[in-house]
Amino acid sequence: MIVVSDTTPILSLLKINRMDLLQALYGKVLLPESVYHELVSNPAFSDEAKQVAACAFLTVVSVKNKSSVELLRKVSGLDAGAV
Repeated sequence: MIVVSDTTPILSLLKINRMDLLQALYGKVLLPESVYHELVSNPAFSDEAKQVAACAFLTVVSVKNKSSVELLRKVSGLDAGAV
């Protein structure tokens, strides 16, 4: 199973110290580059950024199909994240 995550679930699990749930459920989780940058570039989340960088099961990937991303954003209400 391929699992791609947005920022909010990652931050929520970090705050309750349960990132282990993602690894236990899915093994590997893909983070689009924009999600990764949103997680690690905000000074308000410096502790969380360190934890994200330390999670070997999180894999940062670049998006290849931009039109699919735009369609997903339209139907889901997701934003582009911090750039």
